[in-house]
Amino acid sequence: MLASKFDITDRKVAFVLILLVVAFVVLTLTQDYLRSDLKNSAFYFSESFMFSSFWWLFAPFLFAQYLVIKHKTHKGIVFQGVAFIFPVLLHLFAFPFLVWMLSAVFYYHTFSFQQTLRYTLSEHVFTLLLIYSVPNLTFQFFSMKQKMAEPVLEKHNLSNSNQFISTILVSDRNKKHSIYVSEILYFSANPPYINLHLEGKKYLYNETLKSISVKLNPEQFVRVHKSTIVNIKMVASFTTRLNGDYDLTLNNYTQIRVSRNFAADFKDLFNKTHHLTTK
Repeated sequence: MLASKFDITDRKVAFVLILLVVAFVVLTLTQDYLRSDLKNSAFYFSESFMFSSFWWLFAPFLFAQYLVIKHKTHKGIVFQGVAFIFPVLLHLFAFPFLVWMLSAVFYYHTFSFQQTLRYTLSEHVFTLLLIYSVPNLTFQFFSMKQKMAEPVLEKHNLSNSNQFISTILVSDRNKKHSIYVSEILYFSANPPYINLHLEGKKYLYNETLKSISVKLNPEQFVRVHKSTIVNIKMVASFTTRLNGDYDLTLNNYTQIRVSRNFAADFKDLFNKTHHLTTK
């Protein structure tokens, strides 16, 4: 039930943190053993394991820091400072407390809180500062990278939108006027021309479906048949024929066949722009 509150990225981060902590604990135990062997002194596994709790605490504290930085909407300088200093101080005092508690419960000799705190300050304070700065620095790096990418992406989107036509010049009883492409219900082939179908109107246009298709925004227009291109925003519903083909209904109740060869593209675009239950 608790796992359902975290997305897949959160779980991956937690898994990586646990692996790293286990690795550091193993390295610490190995280092203590080798140091004892070199000095010809006794190696106490339980005591070494207890002091390796310094590394255990990184797993929950770093994960909590990661979640706070990830989900906090306002990440000003004050927030970043608190997100960095608070886990450092928490770890700094939690480790001596944990050692004191474990030694008081499981060992004959109790390590005092003050003694372990002084040891932590002298041996691990720079380690704490370095490790707990990583999430903040990572956030700063990706934020800067995102800000640099935004103008490029905006320019790219703008250039893409500008390459598609927004109006078409049509003839109506010897008069020429522009119609908005967004108002077109669908295009149908009428070789060597095409028909532009609007609400209550139809225009003959001197172009082919193939040539007009590359000028239309693919996020709004989709080919549903070799002889038809529809405006996806004008589609009200669609039903299956149970043979791979479909029938779509436009907002003006016009029905158009969707060929099985184009059905996948049609449904993908429809699902992006509509919320509808198919029959």
